[in-house]
Amino acid sequence: MYGGRVVTQINEDDIALAAEYVLGLLDVATEVTVEARITVDAVFAKEVEAWRTRLQPLLVSDVEPSPHLWAAIETSLPPTSSQDLGSEKLTFWRTLTGISVSAAAILGILLLQKPVTEPEVSKPTPLIAALSSDNGAASLTASYDSSTGRMVILPVSLDTGKLYPELWIIPADGQARSLGIVAQATPTTVIIPSDMRQYLASGGTLAITPEPEGGAPEGKATGPVIASGKIAKL
Repeated sequence: MYGGRVVTQINEDDIALAAEYVLGLLDVATEVTVEARITVDAVFAKEVEAWRTRLQPLLVSDVEPSPHLWAAIETSLPPTSSQDLGSEKLTFWRTLTGISVSAAAILGILLLQKPVTEPEVSKPTPLIAALSSDNGAASLTASYDSSTGRMVILPVSLDTGKLYPELWIIPADGQARSLGIVAQATPTTVIIPSDMRQYLASGGTLAITPEPEGGAPEGKATGPVIASGKIAKL
């Protein structure tokens, strides 16, 4: 722990994710998940702040791009290597850090600008929950987009041994309803069934219990609650 926050090791995909978050390139659900991770992951939060510092010249508005925008960017890029550099995302961010400040600013303006004819669409407020145990042994974050029914669960620290972590929603009526098994070490995306979405609201509780393979028998939890947290509006 670092200052009450979980410290993790980040990889190159995490570095790219932090940069995409600062530039505003993520969808709503992923953005909410990243913001939840920032609150519990000191190393990742530091990487986000580092990208904010690096990309500060890009975060501007009301600037008219040059008619020769793409030509300027292309001439500023380093020569392309024939060696395979891995994923396209990694290649993009390595290239971005190597270009000149002026070309980077132009590219950032292009990415951040919206066409003047694009209508503003009202989006529902995302919901988020931070699940944890009393002793800090288990920690997860969950984000929910009510417009799509998509929930993303990100485990920060979770170990149920030979059993499987099952996610539950406990609304105001106090009855726990299963949302399915989630992964212990990787993000899980769940599309909430339409008849269950009414229970996903601010003030409800998300909880994790260890269950046998296939989930709790007859939809009744058999294990203790090892992590829980209230749902709140972001």
